[in-house]
Amino acid sequence: MIQRRTQTASYWQQQFTLSRKDVQFVYGLVLDAGRPMSETFLARRLIERHIKQEEETIRAELSKGVVYQPQETYPVGEDLIFPALDYAHGTVVGTRLGRNPEYGEFTVLQVRFDGENEIREFASQLHGDHALQRGDNDEDLLSASDLLSPDELYEQYGEYVEVEMSATLEEQEEFVSFRTDWFLRDLLVDIDLGYRNIAEALIEIKGRPLTTGEFLPDLDLPAEVPEEIRVFSLNHALDEDRRFDNVGDRGRDIWYLRRLTPQPVITPPARLELEHVPYSRAKIAEELLLIEREIDDEGSSEEVMGPSRPLYKTAIALIYPHWRAGTLPLTVRTRGLFPDSANHHSPVVLVDGQSGDRMQGWVVHEHGFVHGLAEWYKRYELPVGTYIKLERTRDPRVIHVDFEPRRLKRLWSKVAVAEGDRLTFQVRKLPVACEYDDFLTISEEDPAAIDRLWADSHARRDTLLQILMRIVPELIKLSPQSTVHAKAIYSATNVLKRTSPGPIFALLSSEPCFVPMGGGYWTFDETLVGS
Repeated sequence: MIQRRTQTASYWQQQFTLSRKDVQFVYGLVLDAGRPMSETFLARRLIERHIKQEEETIRAELSKGVVYQPQETYPVGEDLIFPALDYAHGTVVGTRLGRNPEYGEFTVLQVRFDGENEIREFASQLHGDHALQRGDNDEDLLSASDLLSPDELYEQYGEYVEVEMSATLEEQEEFVSFRTDWFLRDLLVDIDLGYRNIAEALIEIKGRPLTTGEFLPDLDLPAEVPEEIRVFSLNHALDEDRRFDNVGDRGRDIWYLRRLTPQPVITPPARLELEHVPYSRAKIAEELLLIEREIDDEGSSEEVMGPSRPLYKTAIALIYPHWRAGTLPLTVRTRGLFPDSANHHSPVVLVDGQSGDRMQGWVVHEHGFVHGLAEWYKRYELPVGTYIKLERTRDPRVIHVDFEPRRLKRLWSKVAVAEGDRLTFQVRKLPVACEYDDFLTISEEDPAAIDRLWADSHARRDTLLQILMRIVPELIKLSPQSTVHAKAIYSATNVLKRTSPGPIFALLSSEPCFVPMGGGYWTFDETLVGS
């Protein structure tokens, strides 16, 4: 069977374009519907249209002559159609005898194609099977039994059609789009500057992001216009106005003002910018692989933590970088609790499990953290290592955050201290009123001084190994056994360099100067440096 062009990958991936008539066709679809149309729907209809056009072209070409088949006989003057040559039309202008060892004697047709002077030759009266032989009925050329349906073609090539269609429609003044929906400019509700100023004031008054629907009661848009069109028009207008930021998640548009968005949401804190250090996971000691899974760091992938899955509740130990930034990591364990979004950031409500107070939070999807917990950490004096409990409510955009309180005690804890240009550590009694991982916990004597050490280390471009070789000897001084737990090394390292556990543990496992003592504890042997 001759393959139609619209059944090939090359047609949809390389040759497909929208003609002016295609654009008019799409215009008519949207106009007749009288409402915004999805990119998917329009692409499917365009595929159907091109399939139908090709079928009509084939019928028209077939009506111009006889379909060429190599086993048949054709006299001079016969009009032939060649399906294998894109249904080209030619006329037999002469014949001659031919011979082939495989087929024996046959007749060679001399054919002149429309618009060509050159004579081309084809076999006729050919005995035996040939690839171009077909049945007696021309309708098999139009049969759909072996063809992919429009839906099947869309599944395979719809993405290419959508990209080409969107690029073409964007150049047409009469079309407007929002997200993946298309509409006609002349059918939009006019959302002028006055309406947009009211929308800005509403966000300021409410003090929170608003859905598109929440604006409508106060804007008094024409009631005779269907709500779907009012919503699309408002979304399109706000999207065009640089004051507004669409912070919605999947399935919902939520608007906020760029000038009110917390700066750490727009520009993530340097403390959270992971430095990706190349390392081999094969080098990590078995006991450290198990400890690594206990640390909820957004830099640890599913290869480390296991597959991510939707959850309704979980608990994680707060790590130093996020304690310092007032954030929570979006890890393999926590990511499924929060709403997903294609936007850079989207709002959530964080509910204090102790008081019931509601806090404005922001999920910064691109950088893997949730902003908005700095004051909460300070209010309850939560240390690094606090077990934070997270639970999604019936509203997926409302998350309960809590901890396990216990009677206030003053417990021995590690404190990072800047002594000149050197990071050292001390053990001091600090107040703790919650359940926590004491291996992870670390505090700071002077945050500004620690920040200077951080900046100096980055300015020198200290390597991870250099930092470990300074930090581990300092940490083992705090223990009578001259040992330190791997989690403590991880926390202390992140005071100077934002690094996930993997690269740290790979160096602990592979550098001879770091000596395992069992149970997750390590010591340092200066005599083995560089050996």
